[in-house]
Amino acid sequence: MKKKELFRSFNFSDGKLVAIGKEKIAYMRRDKIEFEKYGITTANFDALEEEIDKFLDTATDIEKLGTQTDTTAIKDAKAEELRQAIRVVMTRVVLVYEEGSSNFRKFGTETLSKQLDSDLLITGKRVVRVANEFFTALETKGLKADMLAKITVLREELEDLIVDVRLKIAERDIDQQERVEKANAIYETLVKYAVTGQNIWVSTDVAKYNDYIIYNTVSGEAEDETTV
Repeated sequence: MKKKELFRSFNFSDGKLVAIGKEKIAYMRRDKIEFEKYGITTANFDALEEEIDKFLDTATDIEKLGTQTDTTAIKDAKAEELRQAIRVVMTRVVLVYEEGSSNFRKFGTETLSKQLDSDLLITGKRVVRVANEFFTALETKGLKADMLAKITVLREELEDLIVDVRLKIAERDIDQQERVEKANAIYETLVKYAVTGQNIWVSTDVAKYNDYIIYNTVSGEAEDETTV
Protein backbone atom coordinates (compact mmCIF):
# COMPACT_ATOMS: atom_id res chain seq x y z
CA MET A 1 0.00 0.00 0.00
CA LYS A 2 1.34 3.44 -0.94
CA LYS A 3 2.39 5.48 2.08
CA LYS A 4 0.27 8.58 2.58
CA GLU A 5 2.14 11.82 1.90
CA LEU A 6 2.85 13.83 5.03
CA PHE A 7 2.42 17.57 5.38
CA ARG A 8 3.79 19.95 8.00
CA SER A 9 1.38 20.55 10.86
CA PHE A 10 2.57 24.15 11.19
CA ASN A 11 2.50 27.06 8.75
CA PHE A 12 5.88 28.70 9.31
CA SER A 13 9.29 27.72 7.98
CA ASP A 14 11.64 25.09 9.41
CA GLY A 15 14.01 27.90 10.35
CA LYS A 16 11.25 29.59 12.32
CA LEU A 17 10.46 26.29 14.04
CA VAL A 18 14.06 26.08 15.23
CA ALA A 19 14.06 29.70 16.40
CA ILE A 20 10.73 29.36 18.23
CA GLY A 21 11.84 26.09 19.78
CA LYS A 22 15.06 27.57 21.14
CA GLU A 23 13.18 30.59 22.50
CA LYS A 24 10.51 28.54 24.26
CA ILE A 25 13.06 26.15 25.75
CA ALA A 26 14.84 29.16 27.28
CA TYR A 27 11.57 30.19 28.96
CA MET A 28 10.98 26.61 30.12
CA ARG A 29 14.40 26.48 31.78
CA ARG A 30 13.65 29.79 33.44
CA ASP A 31 10.44 28.28 34.82
CA LYS A 32 11.80 24.79 35.45
CA ILE A 33 10.56 24.65 39.06
CA GLU A 34 6.96 25.23 37.94
CA PHE A 35 7.27 22.70 35.09
CA GLU A 36 8.62 20.04 37.44
CA LYS A 37 5.26 20.07 39.20
CA TYR A 38 3.82 18.61 36.00
CA GLY A 39 6.55 16.00 35.54
CA ILE A 40 8.34 18.00 32.86
CA THR A 41 12.00 18.32 33.82
CA THR A 42 15.23 19.79 32.54
CA ALA A 43 15.94 16.40 30.95
CA ASN A 44 12.82 16.85 28.80
CA PHE A 45 13.97 20.30 27.72
CA ASP A 46 17.42 18.93 26.90
CA ALA A 47 15.91 16.09 24.86
CA LEU A 48 13.75 18.51 22.87
CA GLU A 49 16.71 20.79 22.21
CA GLU A 50 18.78 17.82 21.07
CA GLU A 51 16.07 16.89 18.55
CA ILE A 52 15.98 20.47 17.31
CA ASP A 53 19.78 20.52 16.90
CA LYS A 54 19.75 17.22 15.00
CA PHE A 55 16.96 18.54 12.79
CA LEU A 56 18.99 21.69 12.14
CA ASP A 57 21.97 19.57 11.04
CA THR A 58 20.04 17.51 8.47
CA ALA A 59 20.19 18.45 4.79
CA THR A 60 17.29 20.60 3.64
CA ASP A 61 15.18 19.99 0.55
CA ILE A 62 16.95 22.89 -1.17
CA GLU A 63 20.24 21.00 -0.82
CA LYS A 64 18.70 17.76 -2.05
CA LEU A 65 17.16 19.57 -5.02
CA GLY A 66 20.56 21.03 -5.85
CA THR A 67 22.10 17.56 -5.92
CA GLN A 68 19.25 16.28 -8.07
CA THR A 69 19.62 19.22 -10.46
CA ASP A 70 23.37 18.68 -10.79
CA THR A 71 22.89 14.99 -11.53
CA THR A 72 20.23 15.79 -14.12
CA ALA A 73 22.57 18.29 -15.82
CA ILE A 74 25.30 15.63 -16.05
CA LYS A 75 22.76 13.19 -17.50
CA ASP A 76 21.56 15.72 -20.08
CA ALA A 77 25.15 16.48 -21.11
CA LYS A 78 25.80 12.78 -21.60
CA ALA A 79 22.64 12.46 -23.70
CA GLU A 80 23.85 15.26 -25.97
CA GLU A 81 27.25 13.59 -26.22
CA LEU A 82 25.52 10.40 -27.34
CA ARG A 83 23.47 12.31 -29.93
CA GLN A 84 26.65 13.83 -31.33
CA ALA A 85 28.30 10.41 -31.58
CA ILE A 86 25.23 9.14 -33.45
CA ARG A 87 25.37 12.15 -35.79
CA VAL A 88 28.99 11.30 -36.63
CA VAL A 89 27.76 7.94 -37.91
CA MET A 90 24.65 9.30 -39.62
CA THR A 91 26.72 11.87 -41.55
CA ARG A 92 28.32 8.88 -43.25
CA VAL A 93 25.06 6.97 -43.62
CA VAL A 94 23.48 9.79 -45.63
CA LEU A 95 26.41 9.66 -48.05
CA VAL A 96 25.55 6.03 -48.86
CA TYR A 97 21.77 5.88 -48.42
CA GLU A 98 19.50 8.68 -49.51
CA GLU A 99 17.70 10.39 -46.65
CA GLY A 100 14.19 8.97 -46.51
CA SER A 101 15.14 5.67 -48.11
CA SER A 102 14.22 2.42 -46.38
CA ASN A 103 17.83 1.73 -45.41
CA PHE A 104 18.25 5.23 -43.97
CA ARG A 105 15.00 4.95 -42.02
CA LYS A 106 16.19 1.72 -40.43
CA PHE A 107 18.49 3.81 -38.24
CA GLY A 108 15.47 5.67 -36.78
CA THR A 109 17.28 8.96 -36.16
CA GLU A 110 14.82 11.38 -37.82
CA THR A 111 13.80 12.95 -34.48
CA LEU A 112 17.14 12.47 -32.74
CA SER A 113 17.32 15.95 -31.19
CA LYS A 114 13.84 15.62 -29.65
CA GLN A 115 14.01 12.03 -28.41
CA LEU A 116 13.42 11.34 -24.75
CA ASP A 117 16.13 9.57 -22.79
CA SER A 118 14.36 6.22 -23.00
CA ASP A 119 13.98 6.52 -26.77
CA LEU A 120 17.57 7.69 -27.17
CA LEU A 121 18.82 4.56 -25.43
CA ILE A 122 16.94 2.42 -27.94
CA THR A 123 18.16 4.55 -30.85
CA GLY A 124 21.77 4.22 -29.75
CA LYS A 125 21.55 0.45 -29.67
CA ARG A 126 19.71 0.37 -33.01
CA VAL A 127 22.23 2.62 -34.77
CA VAL A 128 25.10 0.36 -33.74
CA ARG A 129 23.22 -2.75 -34.83
CA VAL A 130 22.17 -1.37 -38.24
CA ALA A 131 25.56 0.26 -38.87
CA ASN A 132 27.22 -3.10 -38.31
CA GLU A 133 24.77 -4.60 -40.81
CA PHE A 134 25.83 -2.03 -43.43
CA PHE A 135 29.40 -1.70 -42.20
CA THR A 136 31.12 -2.65 -45.46
CA ALA A 137 29.30 0.03 -47.44
CA LEU A 138 29.67 2.67 -44.73
CA GLU A 139 33.35 1.94 -44.22
CA THR A 140 34.05 3.51 -47.62
CA LYS A 141 32.78 6.81 -46.20
CA GLY A 142 35.02 6.68 -43.15
CA LEU A 143 32.97 4.69 -40.66
CA LYS A 144 35.19 2.96 -38.10
CA ALA A 145 34.48 0.34 -35.49
CA ASP A 146 35.58 2.66 -32.70
CA MET A 147 32.81 5.11 -33.66
CA LEU A 148 30.24 2.42 -32.97
CA ALA A 149 32.06 1.35 -29.82
CA LYS A 150 31.89 4.96 -28.60
CA ILE A 151 28.11 4.99 -29.07
CA THR A 152 27.83 1.78 -27.05
CA VAL A 153 29.92 3.19 -24.20
CA LEU A 154 28.04 6.51 -24.14
CA ARG A 155 24.72 4.69 -24.22
CA GLU A 156 25.69 2.56 -21.22
CA GLU A 157 26.92 5.64 -19.33
CA LEU A 158 23.66 7.46 -20.09
CA GLU A 159 21.65 4.49 -18.89
CA ASP A 160 23.54 4.54 -15.57
CA LEU A 161 22.99 8.28 -15.22
CA ILE A 162 19.25 7.93 -15.89
CA VAL A 163 19.05 5.42 -13.05
CA ASP A 164 21.13 7.72 -10.86
CA VAL A 165 18.73 10.64 -11.45
CA ARG A 166 15.75 8.47 -10.59
CA LEU A 167 17.48 7.35 -7.40
CA LYS A 168 18.23 10.95 -6.45
CA ILE A 169 14.55 11.85 -6.98
CA ALA A 170 13.44 8.90 -4.84
CA GLU A 171 16.00 9.71 -2.13
CA ARG A 172 14.85 13.32 -2.09
CA ASP A 173 11.22 12.26 -1.67
CA ILE A 174 12.09 9.90 1.17
CA ASP A 175 14.33 12.43 2.93
CA GLN A 176 11.71 15.15 2.61
CA GLN A 177 9.04 12.95 4.18
CA GLU A 178 11.40 12.00 7.01
CA ARG A 179 12.17 15.68 7.55
CA VAL A 180 8.46 16.48 7.76
CA GLU A 181 8.00 13.68 10.31
CA LYS A 182 10.83 15.04 12.47
CA ALA A 183 9.57 18.62 12.21
CA ASN A 184 6.03 17.60 13.15
CA ALA A 185 7.30 15.61 16.13
CA ILE A 186 9.28 18.62 17.36
CA TYR A 187 6.30 20.91 16.87
CA GLU A 188 3.96 18.51 18.69
CA THR A 189 6.24 18.32 21.73
CA LEU A 190 6.87 22.07 21.66
CA VAL A 191 3.15 22.83 21.60
CA LYS A 192 2.50 20.41 24.46
CA TYR A 193 5.12 22.10 26.64
CA ALA A 194 4.01 25.59 25.58
CA VAL A 195 0.41 24.86 26.51
CA THR A 196 1.64 23.66 29.90
CA GLY A 197 3.53 26.92 30.28
CA GLN A 198 0.40 28.89 29.45
CA ASN A 199 -1.62 26.91 31.98
CA ILE A 200 1.02 27.58 34.64
CA TRP A 201 0.80 31.36 34.26
CA VAL A 202 -2.71 31.97 32.91
CA SER A 203 -4.06 33.29 36.21
CA THR A 204 -0.95 34.84 37.75
CA ASP A 205 1.39 36.40 35.16
CA VAL A 206 0.23 37.72 31.81
CA ALA A 207 3.75 38.43 30.53
CA LYS A 208 4.96 34.92 31.25
CA TYR A 209 1.74 33.49 29.79
CA ASN A 210 2.48 35.38 26.57
CA ASP A 211 6.00 33.95 26.51
CA TYR A 212 4.50 30.55 25.69
CA ILE A 213 2.18 31.60 22.87
CA ILE A 214 3.06 30.04 19.51
CA TYR A 215 1.42 31.75 16.56
CA ASN A 216 0.82 29.18 13.83
CA THR A 217 1.06 31.71 11.02
CA VAL A 218 3.39 31.95 8.01
CA SER A 219 5.60 34.45 9.82
CA GLY A 220 5.24 32.83 13.23
CA GLU A 221 4.09 36.21 14.50
CA ALA A 222 0.71 37.46 15.72
CA GLU A 223 -0.85 38.00 12.30
CA ASP A 224 -4.19 36.70 13.54
CA GLU A 225 -5.78 35.40 16.70
CA THR A 226 -4.68 31.79 16.22
CA THR A 227 -2.59 30.45 19.09
CA VAL A 228 -1.84 27.03 20.52
